Amino acid sequence: MKKRDPIKKVRLLDVARVAGVSPGVVSQVLGKGRSNSRASAQTAARILKVARELNFSPDPSARRLRGARSNLYGVLVASAGDPLVSFLVEHLDIEAMKGGCHTLICNTIGNTALAPDQFDYHVRELLHQGVDGVFCAVHEWFGGNRRELVRLHPNTVFYDDPGIPGTCHVSIDREAAGRLAVRHLFERGCKRIGIALRGLSRPKQAARLKGYRAEMSACGLGTDNALVFNGEDFRSAIPVCDERGERWDFPCVIGIRVVDALVRDGGADGIVAPDDFWASVIIRQLRARGIRVPGDVAVVGYLNHYLSDWIDPPLTTIGRCPDEAARRMVRMMEQMVKAGPLPEGERAVLIQPKLIVRQSA
Repeated sequence: MKKRDPIKKVRLLDVARVAGVSPGVVSQVLGKGRSNSRASAQTAARILKVARELNFSPDPSARRLRGARSNLYGVLVASAGDPLVSFLVEHLDIEAMKGGCHTLICNTIGNTALAPDQFDYHVRELLHQGVDGVFCAVHEWFGGNRRELVRLHPNTVFYDDPGIPGTCHVSIDREAAGRLAVRHLFERGCKRIGIALRGLSRPKQAARLKGYRAEMSACGLGTDNALVFNGEDFRSAIPVCDERGERWDFPCVIGIRVVDALVRDGGADGIVAPDDFWASVIIRQLRARGIRVPGDVAVVGYLNHYLSDWIDPPLTTIGRCPDEAARRMVRMMEQMVKAGPLPEGERAVLIQPKLIVRQSA
C-alpha cells in the first residue's frame, strides 16, 4: 500500500504567494481585520478569499509572540447543553461575533478519559490556543481551580461571583427575582405564598429567600416558616448529575415533597419554584391530586427555559435575560483586552430579571 504524504500545513507565505501580495500585507489583514489594515478593500477581500480556500489557520503561539490578538474567547461550561446556561452560551457567541471574534466552547464534564480534571485541562488548552480571554459559566458545585484560571488568564469574566476578590463577574439580581415572583402572585390574589429552594446554604438560594421575605412583608403578608421549603432537608430528592455528565437524575419525588410541605401542610395558594424544571414537576404533582393550576394554586418558575411554553399550563416565570448578561460580559472583556484591568467599581455587574407572564400564574 502506498504511503500517504503528510498533510502540509499552509503557511502565511503560501497565502501571500497565491494572493500576489507581500507577507506583511497578509499579516496585517489577517491579524488586524479588513477594516483595520492598510490594504485596500479589494486586496483585503482577495487575501481573505485565498486564506479560506487554502484553509489557512494562523499559529496562536506566533500571534502571542507578536503581541497580536487572536480574536478568540474561551467559554468554560459544565456542558454546552446545560439548560441553566445554554442560552447564555448562545448569546456570548453572538455578541463575540458582533465584534469580529469567535468562541471556543469547552465542556468541563462528560469526558473523563480526557483528563482527571477537565476544567484545569481546558484552562491550559485555552492558554495554548492563545485566546484573548475566558468566560467562565461553570456552576460552583462543579470542581475546577478558578484561582489558577484567573492567574493564567487575567482577562476572565465569570457568570456569577466566584468568591475571588477582584474578579470580574456578571450576576443576576436574585433578590429582585424573589420579589418579582411574590409581587405577581400577590397581585393575582394569592395570600399564602410559598417558596421552594434547593438549599439555603447556597448564597444564590439565600438571596432568593431574602427577596421573597422582603416582598411578603411589603405586601403585608408577613412570613411563615411553614411556607419555606428547604431542599437540603430532602437530599435524596435533589437532582444530581452522573460522573460522565450524560444524564441528570431528577426524582419526581421532589414534586411530592414540595406539594406536601407547602400546599397540604402549609395551605399555600401560590408557589415560587427554584427553576422551571422544579416548577414542571410541582405542577404535574398538583394536577395529579386534582388541584387546579392556577385556579387553586398558582406557580411561578425561574429561568424562562424554552420548555416554559410547553408545560401545561404554560409557565409564568422569571427570565434571567441571558442576552443582556452576554452583552455585559463581552463588553467587560473587550475593555480588559484593550485597556487592561477594570477599575474596582466596574468589576461587578448585576442584571435585573424580568417577569414573563403565561398561564400558570
